[in-house]
Amino acid sequence: MPATASPQGIRVASHVSGDPRYIVLEDGILSTYGTNLFTGTPVQLGTNGTIIDGSGAAAPIFGIFAGCEFTQTDGMRRVLPYWPAGQTYIAKSCIAKVVPINDPGVILIGQSAAAVAATARGESVGTAAVSGSTQTGLSSQALTAPAGVGPGSFTILDLVKQPDNDWGDPFVWLYLMIQTRQGPVA
Repeated sequence: MPATASPQGIRVASHVSGDPRYIVLEDGILSTYGTNLFTGTPVQLGTNGTIIDGSGAAAPIFGIFAGCEFTQTDGMRRVLPYWPAGQTYIAKSCIAKVVPINDPGVILIGQSAAAVAATARGESVGTAAVSGSTQTGLSSQALTAPAGVGPGSFTILDLVKQPDNDWGDPFVWLYLMIQTRQGPVA
């Protein structure tokens, strides 16, 4: 059983095309945006056209953060697997990388923060608050407890088939699909 919590945010497990790719958004993160974004963090598209944290019980999801590049105000170019909270950059120098999740053919993987029963298949689930490592840039966000038929960012599809990963174990790895896709923003 996975007795250790080692979540890695949300990862793409499979895609109908076989090759999920990220897109780049020029100045896709607001300079001085105050929340760390780690590779694997679900993100939303804000009304100003930049990405923001998409954590929560039923947050609509635009995609999964995959890193960024920017030039600091001192002229130093940075290529990172995470966005450091409060970072400033020279205008037009930031490239935010996002794997857009805009079709139902995407299957994702995430780890629960507690035991999940087999009866949770088809139930809603969200993600905990943003967390991760500034050393590796990888997310350590876990899934919240299943919410039944209520709204959620994701729907539990099944258990990831791997050794020591069974229904009812603490910190279960699960296959997911996006339940709440982000539509147009105004």
